Amino acid sequence: MRVAHFAGAWLLTAVSISSPVFSAANDKDVVARQNPGSYYAITGATGGVFPRLEIRELQRAGGEMWNLFLLALTEFQAMDQKTIDSYFQIAGIHGMPWTSWDGVEGRLEDKELEDGTVIQKNPDMGYCPHFQVLFGTWHRPYLVLFEQKLQSVAKAIANNFPAATRPKYQDAATKLRVPYWDWAKALPNDQPIIPLTVSNEKTQVTFPNGTLAAIHNPLFNYNFHPLDNTQINGTGCPPGRGEGGRPQICQEYNHTIRGGSFENGDDQAGVNARLRSDLASQRSKLFAVLSQYQTFTQVSSDAFCGRAATVGNIEAVHNNIHIKFAPGHMTPPSVAAFDPIFWLHHANVDRQLAIHQALYPNTYLEQCEASSSTFTIATGDVLNAESPLTPFHKNAAGDFWTSTAVRSIRSQGYTYPELVDNPSNTTLVASIKAQYSGPANISVSTTAPRFRSKRQSSNATVEVKTLYLAEVKLPIYGLDDGRGGASAYSVLLFLGDVSDDPKLWATSRSLVGTAASLGGVHMHSNEVVTSTIDLSLALENAIAAGKTTSEKAEEYLKANLKYRIELVSICSLPRGKKLT
Repeated sequence: MRVAHFAGAWLLTAVSISSPVFSAANDKDVVARQNPGSYYAITGATGGVFPRLEIRELQRAGGEMWNLFLLALTEFQAMDQKTIDSYFQIAGIHGMPWTSWDGVEGRLEDKELEDGTVIQKNPDMGYCPHFQVLFGTWHRPYLVLFEQKLQSVAKAIANNFPAATRPKYQDAATKLRVPYWDWAKALPNDQPIIPLTVSNEKTQVTFPNGTLAAIHNPLFNYNFHPLDNTQINGTGCPPGRGEGGRPQICQEYNHTIRGGSFENGDDQAGVNARLRSDLASQRSKLFAVLSQYQTFTQVSSDAFCGRAATVGNIEAVHNNIHIKFAPGHMTPPSVAAFDPIFWLHHANVDRQLAIHQALYPNTYLEQCEASSSTFTIATGDVLNAESPLTPFHKNAAGDFWTSTAVRSIRSQGYTYPELVDNPSNTTLVASIKAQYSGPANISVSTTAPRFRSKRQSSNATVEVKTLYLAEVKLPIYGLDDGRGGASAYSVLLFLGDVSDDPKLWATSRSLVGTAASLGGVHMHSNEVVTSTIDLSLALENAIAAGKTTSEKAEEYLKANLKYRIELVSICSLPRGKKLT
């Protein structure tokens, strides 16, 4: 491995990739203030194990399930926001309104760290453990809760269809699961990455009485009813770009928006352009994460637990999708879950994690200290596979779901298309390569250096290539935006010239890739996470264009690789500005 330092902001790493594939519960200061036997039991969708489908495939199939999905999501979103299993309340578990759900209170006491930093009780944070080892597994019961309620609503609607069609709708309700959005799916350049079924404001449905009508598309946005600024406000949310102190989008808009600005609202075309510009890099990163052996702990989150991820991790890839929606609701964790596309995105994150589990079944979540706080977790708390995934109860008695309990997705009543028939590693690897392998053509092997299962081959062929990676060190908390606030941010890498206009950065032809942090509070420690950006394709293009040779690759990268930092709350961070 050869490492060169550049500008103090990132590391360029040239590595020879051989493509190998493959505790005790801690006491938590969590209090549930309800009578025993009265908790909301999260048991998942019923009726058997059925696959979550890609949103385009669900729409393409049409029929009863697609129609029922739209009707059910519409009714789900229309529920009274005070109801515990309403769309509003379930989305609010992730961040705002920063209050207890199902009686699970926040931490009862402040916690002082060794360096004197005081972690305050009941912070302005949701339950979601970003930057923590529980990130991947925590979202599993969260999605199962959402799926359980969606199916419950769908079953009630199905029972209202006339006798002639009712059995088909009842069968569709039984099989209905939350769809996922595969943003990395190979598509023609003229097709948007955000499907039209998600970005169109109107959609057509058939009601139980037979009426065919155009309705508001429940995948387009969520309408707060009402928008209560004592619950949803500007705290933790950025203003639109360059607003100069005007009220934050979260505080003023009574519906979720994607991209855009305070004055003009939604800009899904702009989000699509940013996704498209960075697609090759993100596909390469995802393929590397799925095809290179890393432990479950390394691959499932941004947490540093003694061993950093070598080719990136699923949470880091997920961050780069969220940030493309800035300054809309999907970017700040405080309100991201209110955007309907959040659920499709996180179903896809869970799918990626499930694929990794199928490939490398002998590795799972390891013990690790929390590097950040949530509503119920304090920095420094020891987390492991038996830690409660708050606030999710698996029964009315109040027992919490744990990472161990959610290890099997089939036990939760769902699977994914690639995993339906319990494929061999050879079949699953072929599926991954067919879907995500790019020009960099990193080889895939099913041999792990220390872990082996019956599904893994001991005679895998290993192809060695040189992969050039930019290793980006990201402070996990938001950067000072110069206005007394903090902001999520992206680091953008370019190979070649960079425009002086920050608005052109995200769609620049010289853009190589991005790394993002969704932190939204002031940094109070030096904790960083590592993200990687594959430079190989951009370098190959430069060689093909006669700009350099493979022998002079590192020299060329040192001379031409540039970076910029873009804050969500303002257009850019001035070069040379001290990060606080």
